[in-house]
Amino acid sequence: MTDAKPNKLFTGVAWLIVLFTLGCGGESPPSSDPVNSTDLPSLPAAYTSGEFPRGTPREPIDLRIAFVGEVRGELEPCGCPTLPYGGFTRRAVMLDRLRKKGPLFHLDAGELLLKGIATDRSRDREKRSKTLLELSQKVGVDLWVPGPTDLLALGPEAIASAPGPRRISATWTDPSGKLLLPPTAILERDGLRLGVVGLSAAPTDSALKDKVLSIDPVLATQRALASLPDDLDLVVALSNVADEAALRVATEAPGLAALLTIRKGQYQEPALSEVGTAQAPPVIEVPDRGRYLQLVTVRVGAESSRPALIYPETRKWRDRASSGQEGVFTDLGSGRNLIGISTIPLGRDLDVSDTPLEAVRATLHEFKTDIMAAAASRAQQPPPEIGQRFASSGGCVHCHSAEFARWSLSSHAKAWRALVDRGQTQNPECLPCHTTAWGEPTGLGELTKSGIRKFKGVQCESCHGPMGGHPEDARVGHHTITEAQCIGCHDAANSPDFDYAKYLPQGSCQGGSPEFGVAP
Repeated sequence: MTDAKPNKLFTGVAWLIVLFTLGCGGESPPSSDPVNSTDLPSLPAAYTSGEFPRGTPREPIDLRIAFVGEVRGELEPCGCPTLPYGGFTRRAVMLDRLRKKGPLFHLDAGELLLKGIATDRSRDREKRSKTLLELSQKVGVDLWVPGPTDLLALGPEAIASAPGPRRISATWTDPSGKLLLPPTAILERDGLRLGVVGLSAAPTDSALKDKVLSIDPVLATQRALASLPDDLDLVVALSNVADEAALRVATEAPGLAALLTIRKGQYQEPALSEVGTAQAPPVIEVPDRGRYLQLVTVRVGAESSRPALIYPETRKWRDRASSGQEGVFTDLGSGRNLIGISTIPLGRDLDVSDTPLEAVRATLHEFKTDIMAAAASRAQQPPPEIGQRFASSGGCVHCHSAEFARWSLSSHAKAWRALVDRGQTQNPECLPCHTTAWGEPTGLGELTKSGIRKFKGVQCESCHGPMGGHPEDARVGHHTITEAQCIGCHDAANSPDFDYAKYLPQGSCQGGSPEFGVAP
């Protein structure tokens, strides 16, 4: 796996946000303290009085939202050489610190449960989904808007009833047109009332498209807003719809202060498009894999539905928080809702032994224990078909010594050593990509010395399939390597620079001219 290139720092008159993509680069991560950070330069004020429409002034209040999205099955930060941020334990620590500073709402924009359709191990899907929902509750997720992969993980029947955080969606219906979930929610904390509209993307799995229909998100938002009361402090949408759909909602469905959404494709700066004489609400994206918290602080100074103005003066927000003095916000925020954004990395500085982590760690330990036991049990089972027994590279080297020699110099051969160096040899989240035949019949199950010696590293059969009985048994034959096999481990999260054509010659036992397979 390779390092990913860091994103550049996004700046602009309407936006300041510190963000790295999912990769390990040469830059230091931004400070995890959004109040005391001194890493960011001061920017000029983006707006002056009169440039942004004002509404009816009200006594200003602060409302804070910390949201995540596209967690995609990640329970802990991966130890691979990509950006080692994230995990539920670190999130619990940071949320605890933020809550001590005042009321906080914690939202999840969806795509929570599956690591990826192509790479998901369906045999562990139910256990992983249950664990993720349980952990989400334990870190205090107030609201979750399920996405298409969440629907795939749970199914239409369980999407509303499965234990876990409260959930909403104004877009999903059954074939009769009945909504699967409530379209909105009102969250209350310490006298603050937040209205949220849920926008789920349309199902993508062909087996679900006839069972779950999707309302156009603009129409769904308009209907949902009409059902909310007038006495809310703020109204936002929480979304996992496509970028284009999110922008349509922002510009065609008035009544939102902001739209909080997942990253989807390329990271986008918040859009502040003018619509007539009004201003469209900003679309605020969050990095994926749960590696950051997107902290949105809203100084509410106008109607709950008035589009908010992103004020990028980080230093002004910091000074206001430390001194309690309004300063420039008194005039700028009169009749306006102002937003400040901090993208908080969940880094190693959060690896502490705080008491609030006990419940989270207990759930993670139970998950790992169950997965390890299930893998050991499967490894003891006979192969499902003749010719699917694993032999390990020790059975291949006798006839393929040249190929074995080339392989022994590759990173694949050193994959187990990477786990040893990082102390992750007992982590079932890492074992499938750093060993051969983990949890497969006749493969690696219990981590005994003999089992590890036989199956450690990414060996021949990781790519060519089980070869036990070859060459004596004519029914046993290798299959050609395809890109689909590789992305099971070289996925966007842990190998963001993966290029099949470039990587295969480096990792192939065939040397610089490997045989390229085409997925059926």
